[in-house]
Amino acid sequence: MIAATHIYLHGFGQRFDLQVPLYLYLFAASGVVFLSFVLVVLFAGDQVGTKALSYPRRAVPLLSAIGRSPWPRAIGGAIGVIGLLTVIIAGFFGSSNSFYNPAEYVVWIYFWAVTVILSGLLGNIWYLINPWAAIYDVIARLTPVRGARRMPEVGVWPAAFLYFTFACLELTSGMANRPSFVAIAAVGYTAITLVGMFVFGRDAWLEHCEAFTVLFGIVGRFGPVETERDDKGRIAAVYLRPWGAGLLRPMHGGWDRVAFVILMLSTLAFDGIIATPSWQDFTIALEPLWLPMGSFGFFFIRTLGLILLTVSFFLIFVAFMEAVVFFGRRSVDMKITVTAFALTLVPIALVYNAAHNWSYMLVYSQYAIPLLNDPLQKGWHLLPAVAGITPSYVLATASIVWYAQIVLIVVGHIVAVLLSHLRAGAVFQTAQNALFSQYPMLLLMVLYTFTSLWILAQPITAG
Repeated sequence: MIAATHIYLHGFGQRFDLQVPLYLYLFAASGVVFLSFVLVVLFAGDQVGTKALSYPRRAVPLLSAIGRSPWPRAIGGAIGVIGLLTVIIAGFFGSSNSFYNPAEYVVWIYFWAVTVILSGLLGNIWYLINPWAAIYDVIARLTPVRGARRMPEVGVWPAAFLYFTFACLELTSGMANRPSFVAIAAVGYTAITLVGMFVFGRDAWLEHCEAFTVLFGIVGRFGPVETERDDKGRIAAVYLRPWGAGLLRPMHGGWDRVAFVILMLSTLAFDGIIATPSWQDFTIALEPLWLPMGSFGFFFIRTLGLILLTVSFFLIFVAFMEAVVFFGRRSVDMKITVTAFALTLVPIALVYNAAHNWSYMLVYSQYAIPLLNDPLQKGWHLLPAVAGITPSYVLATASIVWYAQIVLIVVGHIVAVLLSHLRAGAVFQTAQNALFSQYPMLLLMVLYTFTSLWILAQPITAG
């Protein structure tokens, strides 16, 4: 499953034959999504206006007390800084073979896969473990600092650009399996983030320009933990709410945030597409274009593919939103409306991320444990007890992986259908208008279901 010099990100190795034809899975899963739409109309069709956006929540005094304590931030910050130092030190001084370098596991498994999923299941844990915020806070305690300049009105476009850059590092650069290059990227991003916080202020930079703060802020809305803060920004109370309910809360409308959500979807989809025979056929067909570019051609063709897919996702979503507003038969602020409905796509991104990375997390994450004995491959014996540990494949057999992926994809789309219908009830004010507006969204959800399962079912090639 792992080559000696390359970690095939998210690959399962040799695929298996589906027990029934793929088209039966596609139509069955899409039928479930359609049935969920009918059930939502029957049981939540009368939820309109502000009633559609209301949800139950329960205060948890114990969590409130823990949230007000400085220890979660201190412990989380320490974990984040240790992770960052691991990436930098192991990247520069560890093995050049990605299989034996902890930096690769910290970045691509524990951070990029596990942390995203945990933030969806629990809440925004990046708030606790953000290493750059932790470093800034320590410096601010020692030396009073304040932003020297006012942040211009840039929305979250800088964060979207940096998120796209990170996606290119993983998917298009061909350098993701080179620990030293990952370490250089970590140092560069650390410098940019710290300088930005010192120049424009901690919160201003994190909320507008730091890609992962914006990402986890969106993902964390799906989680069951909700916090309320006082006028000074301190945690006043912590509540538990239904999963996904936080996506109904208002968010500043803007095409920048819509683009960010679409990037979340398109980068995940592209990650799966580039490992399929269809992508290999596409690159072969375009060889006369990119082969003359030499080594830059690989980066060019993949980046072009990612851009085209993202633009396609964006245009398709906006086109469907035009149809939603048309069928809703009510004059609305298009920017605010599209932003609100974009949040209903977040469950799809989360479940696809979990489905896409299922065996990757459950199997590949275990390979990092023996490395604790000799993290820099210097012949050390720090923890001999873990040196002989071998991964377990119990939860990553072919049938378990495939059925888990189907369940995750279908459940995520059902949640998205429910959230979209509730959002329509709030936007279009009447049950009839909300129902009519959701016909285009239902079609979009079914198309997403088809696309997601098709990508997951394709034979994996060593890309």
